[in-house]
Amino acid sequence: MPATDKTYRYAASSGVHANAGRTRLTLATDRGVSPSNSGHFLSARALYPDITARGLRAVSETVAARYYIPPGMLAKILREADPVVTVSPGAVRFEGFSACCSAYARMDLTPDALEVSHSRNGTTNVDFGAELRGALANVGGDTDFDITVSQDAVGITRDDITVVERKVPLPLRWIRGFAEVQVVQGQMQPAFHLSRVAAQRFLRTLPRSKDDSARWVSVRGGIAAVSSRPTDGAVLLRGAHRLRLLEAMVSRSGGMDVFSAEATGASAWSLDFGSQRFWLVLNAEPWRGFSGDGGTLSAMASSSSDAVAAIRAQLNWQDRIDVPALSSATGLETHIVEDALAELAARGLVGFDLGRMGYFHRVLPFDLAPLDDLNPRLKAARDLCDANAVTMTPFGAEVASKDAVHKVDRDAQGWRCTCPWFSKHGRQRGPCKHVLAVEMQLERLA
Repeated sequence: MPATDKTYRYAASSGVHANAGRTRLTLATDRGVSPSNSGHFLSARALYPDITARGLRAVSETVAARYYIPPGMLAKILREADPVVTVSPGAVRFEGFSACCSAYARMDLTPDALEVSHSRNGTTNVDFGAELRGALANVGGDTDFDITVSQDAVGITRDDITVVERKVPLPLRWIRGFAEVQVVQGQMQPAFHLSRVAAQRFLRTLPRSKDDSARWVSVRGGIAAVSSRPTDGAVLLRGAHRLRLLEAMVSRSGGMDVFSAEATGASAWSLDFGSQRFWLVLNAEPWRGFSGDGGTLSAMASSSSDAVAAIRAQLNWQDRIDVPALSSATGLETHIVEDALAELAARGLVGFDLGRMGYFHRVLPFDLAPLDDLNPRLKAARDLCDANAVTMTPFGAEVASKDAVHKVDRDAQGWRCTCPWFSKHGRQRGPCKHVLAVEMQLERLA
C-alpha cells in the first residue's frame, strides 16, 4: 500500500478541560500546516453544545472506522488519520474520511451555532484521540462549551520548544479518496426528505452488524420504503450498517435529506439541525472505496493549467463558489470553470457543500501534488499520448494499447471504450486510460 510519510507536531494532545463550571474543548493542531505558526484560528462558544459535541464525535468515529478490511491486510491495518477543520467566514467545518475510504463525514457549524470571540480563515488537521471522544459524549445541552482551534498548549519540551510529535503514514488511497468524494458530491442530486420521526423509524430498521447486501430506499407516503430490487427514484444503499452512526443524533434534527449520484451509486445522508448540519457520504460498494472511483481523472486530464490558475486566483475562502460569477470574472466558459473546480477539488483546494449545491474554498493540510504521477490510469494515459498512440477519427478516436487498438466514441452519457476495463466497470469508476488519453489529446490539440 503506497503511503506518504508526514510528521505532525502537536503542541499537546487535544482535550476537554473544566474550569469554574465551564468546559473548553482544545483541539491541538499541527504546527507545520497552518498559514502561520503563531496565533490561532478560532475561539468560540457553542450555542448548542450537545449537538455540536455529538457531531464532532461522529466525525471522529467515522475517521476511526474501517467498514471493510481488504483480504490479506489483517496484519497490516491502515493507520488512523486525523479529521480536518476549516474556519471560514460563513462556516466552521469538521470533516473526516474513514480508513477504508468508503465513508466521508462532515459537521458544518454556521455562525448561528457559535458565539465567536476570535476567527481567522484557515484549515488544519486536528488530533481526536479516544480520551477526547469519551469526553465529548458527556456534553449536555446546558454545558458551557468553548471550541478553540489553536497551536498554544503544553507538552514535551525539546530544544526549548514544547511539542508532541507523531509520524503518521497517510495511505495515498485515503488522500485520493478525500479529494474524490468532493467531486462525487458535485454529481449528486436531491433524492428525498424524511421527517425526524420517519428518519428515526428508518434508522432503527437498519442492521447493527456488517451487512453489504444491496437495498434500494425510497419514500412512500412520507415513510421510507426499503426494497431488495431497484425502483424508480430509489437510492441504492449497500453497507447499510454505516448509517447507524446517525441514530444517536436524529432525535434532535429537523429531518433527513438524502442525495444520490446515479452514475456511481454513491449517496449522501444529511441531518439538519438548523444552524448545524451533519453529512455522511457513502460509496456504493464499501469494499471499493472512493479512492478508486476516478471521478477526478477527466478533470485532471482535460482541464487547462491556465484555467486552473485563473480560477485559483479568485479563491478567497468563499463558502459557496459562484460558477457564473467566476465565468464572468475570468472570461472562461462555464464548463471550463466547472472542470477547473473539479481539478482543484482533486488537489484539496475546494470542497463541495450539497446544502448549498456548490463548492467552498478550503485547503487540505497535506500535499496532493504527487497524485498525478501516482494515479495509474492518469499516468498510463499520459504515456499513451506521449507515444502518439491516439489517432482522432470522425467518430471519436482509436487508441493503440499493447497489441490491441481500442475504439473510443461518444453516446448520450459521454465517452465509451471497447476495452475490457470499460466493459467491466462502465462509467461507475471514472474513465478508462484510453478515454483519458483521448481527453488529453483533445486538450493538446485545442
